[in-house]
Amino acid sequence: MAKSNAILVPTNVKPLRYQLELEPDLQQLSFKGRESVSIEILEPTTTVTMNSVEIDVQSCALTANGRSIPAQKISYDEEQETVTFDFGVSLAEGAASLEIVFTGELNDKLRGFYRSQYEDVDGNDQWMASTQFESTDARRAFPCWDEPALKAAFELTLVIPSELTAVSNMPIISETNTGESEGNGIKTIVFAESPVMSTYLLAFIIGDLSYIEQTGDNGTLMRVFTTRGREEQGRFALDVSL
Repeated sequence: MAKSNAILVPTNVKPLRYQLELEPDLQQLSFKGRESVSIEILEPTTTVTMNSVEIDVQSCALTANGRSIPAQKISYDEEQETVTFDFGVSLAEGAASLEIVFTGELNDKLRGFYRSQYEDVDGNDQWMASTQFESTDARRAFPCWDEPALKAAFELTLVIPSELTAVSNMPIISETNTGESEGNGIKTIVFAESPVMSTYLLAFIIGDLSYIEQTGDNGTLMRVFTTRGREEQGRFALDVSL
């Protein structure tokens, strides 16, 4: 049997649920993020290691038994694609949560959380941001346990310009205007919590999008999204999906 060269994160911690908030900036081609990850510590440890690539972590704190412990040291391993948080004290077995604040770039590699440029119906260049996490590129969007076996539930929140649209795996449960950024309206979109699943199954897209829809004979509502003004180009896809 061939020897595997896979690099796996330590098994002393297991993720249970991610509450992830991302705020992409389609002008600066970057994003800000924060996450609260419910975890189970399976054995005493002083460190927590997660997968992360080209993510700049500003802060990390672990909360357990009502006590918040900030990371004393944050170290990156580019070869192993990990970030390690050293808390300087022994963390006991049991339930805990990680609060992480970070930033990243909307890359042009068609991997992770990336940018795409297109020409709108008026001939102007526009940007959209979308994801491709399979097989191990969720780590380019947020620190996580990016292995198929380490499944968890995801609650995604996106903070985007009010004129744009966001789509993800799960339905929207709330959409709120939350202020202005550089004179433009901002809205916060919260998606329903997902089933327990692997990180590579999480997906979302942000852009100037529109859709056509139709309900099938079985009562299922189908939608096909396109860039605004090109809705009819999705007609064939909608027809064959019904």
